[in-house]
Amino acid sequence: MNLVEMTQMVSVDVPTAPLMTVRDALAWAARAFCTDADAWVVEGQPVVVAANTDYPEVLSDEGEPLRILSLALEGGERRQGEGFSQVSATSIHFDRRPSESVLYGSLACRPTVGEMPPAVVCDRWGEAFCDGARYRLLVMPQPWRDPDMARHYRDNFERAKASARQLSSLGHGIGGACVKMRRFI
Repeated sequence: MNLVEMTQMVSVDVPTAPLMTVRDALAWAARAFCTDADAWVVEGQPVVVAANTDYPEVLSDEGEPLRILSLALEGGERRQGEGFSQVSATSIHFDRRPSESVLYGSLACRPTVGEMPPAVVCDRWGEAFCDGARYRLLVMPQPWRDPDMARHYRDNFERAKASARQLSSLGHGIGGACVKMRRFI
């Protein structure tokens, strides 16, 4: 789902809103969604550069870095608190200085202000971005304001964020765990 398709979907529910306002609301929703839910995860790219110096830095080729989810460190995959801690979005502290200069891993990112995440993220979470944009537009003090519908879209947006957060914590796994139900006595 691309920005034009999402803009058209939102415009159906808020027809009097200007298209640029709808696009801004979509960009806001995508940024908020990715910030809260780790929906955009970059993997297989350098995550930390200058790791073996006094000033290592977290970076991303796409978007803004948020959180390191895992890092290839000392021959294994490590998470926060297992040999490193992320001080801010772009700085990191290691318990022991690594021997490598560049470290790979998985990094949660968000789009820069006014931008949209890649197509893969928009395809998966485009409907949630639309709900967030509808919510944002319907609470604005404009002629199209509708607090009751805004509440509905906000709830949908929050449910989608919770779902994305769950998928992120499970490593983006698809499917459920097979559980044998207990017998009712």
